[in-house]
Amino acid sequence: MPARETDRRFVWPPYLTALTFFGLYSIYSLLRHAQLGTAGYDLGIFDQAIHAYADFHAPVVPLKGPGFNLLGDHFHPGLIVLVPLYWLWADAGMLLIAQAALMAISIIPIARLAVRRLGTGAGIAVAVAYGLSWGIQGAIGFDFHEVALAVPLLAYAMTSLADERWKSAALWTIPLLLVKEDMGLTVAAVGGYLLLRRQWRLGIALIVGGLAALALILLVVIPHFSPSGEYRYWGSVEQGGDQDLFQQLLNLPGSFVDHPSKFILLLCLLGMTAFAALRSPLLIVAAPVVLYRLASNNPLYWSVGFVHYNAILMPIVFVAFLDALGTLGRSYHPAVRRYARLSVAASLVFAMGVLPQFALWRFTSPDFYRFSPHVTAAHDLLRRIPDGATVAAGDYLAPQLTDRCAVILFPDRFRRVTDWVIVDSTQLSVAPAPEAQQRAALKALPGQGYRLVGDQDGILLFHRG
Repeated sequence: MPARETDRRFVWPPYLTALTFFGLYSIYSLLRHAQLGTAGYDLGIFDQAIHAYADFHAPVVPLKGPGFNLLGDHFHPGLIVLVPLYWLWADAGMLLIAQAALMAISIIPIARLAVRRLGTGAGIAVAVAYGLSWGIQGAIGFDFHEVALAVPLLAYAMTSLADERWKSAALWTIPLLLVKEDMGLTVAAVGGYLLLRRQWRLGIALIVGGLAALALILLVVIPHFSPSGEYRYWGSVEQGGDQDLFQQLLNLPGSFVDHPSKFILLLCLLGMTAFAALRSPLLIVAAPVVLYRLASNNPLYWSVGFVHYNAILMPIVFVAFLDALGTLGRSYHPAVRRYARLSVAASLVFAMGVLPQFALWRFTSPDFYRFSPHVTAAHDLLRRIPDGATVAAGDYLAPQLTDRCAVILFPDRFRRVTDWVIVDSTQLSVAPAPEAQQRAALKALPGQGYRLVGDQDGILLFHRG
């Protein structure tokens, strides 16, 4: 039977661990933002969307295009829960703090479960390994994304499953449908696990509800709001249009030869628990998401770097790890029991070992705390743009302005006219056009009535009189 009672001595360590990581995530994110490390894609986009919600408007995002409703891109009405934060401080920095809080909150249920089952020392070691996990750090290092809402929901849902609190698990799972369109697969996967545990009604309800919601959102809701009248990401799970998803899944084993980074993704997912998580049936909750990502033709779906896609897998794998430790620890074989004990230390060693490759390692660099002359010059020029102005900005400068100006990306393929243009010519993003097109657009500005009024360290500020 699962442990349901918590010793009072074990109450505070999980919360202190979460609070510590909240501080680390927040400081890192805000410093990175102040040093121009964020971008219009995606921080600026979500900042404009939440601003619109906070003003009781539809989430129209000028950075995506004139009149572009963000619900026509992805389905994430759950972002509305962040609106009260914008009534306190309407700034892109608030989104970064909110994301840090959501990630840190997800530590609490996992740490509590770990402490109950392993004791304080080993339990907090697992919680720290989770807080440092490469999937969480990848999301923290990638601006803001709506999947941040899913991480604590999944953490509470998975720990409820581990504790056999079936109704609680279902209640934590259902709101995932409001986070992103593909969460319907995860809801259905939780339903599949409930069927495995003979929870027939709840299991069938989640499977049917998850798949029905997925179909409704992809075929009706998003096309309704989309300018093109269709879901634009179908191509991310197609191979040149000549294979359907089922065929791609059949051909998946062979694709590992052409794309070894897919194997690295699986190795990192399972290796961070010393492969112990494989012993838990809870791991099947991650299967649908992992499979469609591996079948995709988008290399970012296989990445283990600074992407947000892996964050939702972290609570699933770590709760499966904790569940597996209970089974392994009860084994009749001493070697298996020893393996269970060592895997706790191995998970922390793995997290620490890969730390230099991820976001929080930047705290060890003195340069992370200093503003370079280039960053200082950028902020000087940004301050010259008045509040309420219309601005075409480079991708890495856009989120510095979205809280106080009407911002579009430069160059604008819709040929919208703005009062100001500001671009960092030394750091041109791939969005919204190739570098050659962006440089050509910069050269064309004087002929369009724009006058260069600021040029500091390669950052160019134009004004249209």
